[in-house]
Amino acid sequence: MGRPTDVRIDVTGVTFREIPFATPLVLSGGSIEALTEARVLVRAVDRQGRSGAGLGSVLLSHVWAGGTDAAMRAAVIRLADRVARHDPADPIGHGMALLDGLAEPGLPRLAAEVALGPVDQAVHDAWARAIGASAYHCYDQAYLADDLGAYLGPDFAEHWPADYLVAAPATELPVQRVVGVAEPLDGAAGYPWLKLKLSGDLEQDRARVRAAAGLAARLSLDPNEGYPSAARYAELAAGLDAARVAYVEQPVPRGQPGPGPTSVPVLADEGLPPVTGLDDLNGWDGVVVKTARGQTSALLTYCWARRRCRFVVQQDLTHIGPALAHAATFAACGDEPGGETVVYAAFRFFSPNNFNSATSFSARASPVAK
Repeated sequence: MGRPTDVRIDVTGVTFREIPFATPLVLSGGSIEALTEARVLVRAVDRQGRSGAGLGSVLLSHVWAGGTDAAMRAAVIRLADRVARHDPADPIGHGMALLDGLAEPGLPRLAAEVALGPVDQAVHDAWARAIGASAYHCYDQAYLADDLGAYLGPDFAEHWPADYLVAAPATELPVQRVVGVAEPLDGAAGYPWLKLKLSGDLEQDRARVRAAAGLAARLSLDPNEGYPSAARYAELAAGLDAARVAYVEQPVPRGQPGPGPTSVPVLADEGLPPVTGLDDLNGWDGVVVKTARGQTSALLTYCWARRRCRFVVQQDLTHIGPALAHAATFAACGDEPGGETVVYAAFRFFSPNNFNSATSFSARASPVAK
C-alpha cells in the first residue's frame, strides 16, 4: 500500500567534474590518478504536494568497479532519466525498481550500481527533505510501503530498516589510513589503524603485512580481487595474526565463492550479489557496505547482515564532499555488534585540495540527514 509521503521525482541536474589525485592510489587492478565526481540533483513531490530538493554524489571509480569513465557517466544520465518516469513510491521502492534487472551497456554489475549511486542517494535525500525529517528516522512502517520481507525474504517480514539503526547517531567515527600498493609505508607511521592494499603477490604481501604490523595497532587488508583462487589466498591467511588483522576484503575475484573459514573474517565487497541474492553468499564471513552503490542497496545489505549475524563493515570509497558526508552519516547511524564502523576519508592523502569541500558539506548536513 502506498503512503502519503510517496514521491515522484523530477531530475533538476546531472553534472560531472574531474577530481585529480595528488598522489596515485594504486590497487592490485591498476592505478587511480583521477576520478569523475557525478552529482545528481532532484526534486521530490509527495502525494500531499510537499516537496524537497535532494543531492547525490559519487566518485565513479571505474578502476575499482570495472568498465570505463565514459560508460559510467552515460549510465548515470540514463538512470536519472529512468527514475523521473517512475510512478510515486518511497525511496526504497524507487531504488529497487532501478536495481531489479540493472544492466548498463559496457559495465559490469558493480560499475552499474556505482553509476546508480548518486541517483538513488538524491531520491532518498529529497524524500526525507519533503517529509522534513532525517531519512534515518523515517525508515519504518509510517513512511515505507513494504517491510524488509518484500526484498530480503519472508523471515524479514514485519522488520523495518529502522529496527537496525540507532536512535542517536555516533558523533565520532574511527578513521583508517589507506595505504596503496605502491605507497611507501614510512608515510603511514603513527596511525592507529591502517587499511593496507595488497598486490596479490604472495611473498610481497607477506612482507608488507609484517612491516605494517610494526607501525599500527590494527590492520585491515584489501587485495581488491588480487588472489586468483581461494587456495592461493589461504597461503596468505595462514600467516595472519588475528589479534592484529581485523578483517580482509575480497581477496578473490568477484563471482568466486568465498575462501571459507579462516582465523580472520573475510568479507565480500566487489563480489556482493544483488540484495535479493544475499542469502546465496557462500564462504564469506560478512560484507562491506558502501553507499557509493546507492542508499537502497547499502541499507538493505546492512539490514540483511545484521539479522543474519554476519560481520558487517561500513566504508566510504575515497570520497569527497557530500559523498563523504553521506557515507559518514550512514556509518554513524549504524550499530555494529560483531562488525566495524569505519571511514577512511582517504581524500586527505590522495586529493587534499578537496578537504574544504568535504568539511563544508559535513558541517551543514549529509545528503540523507537534515
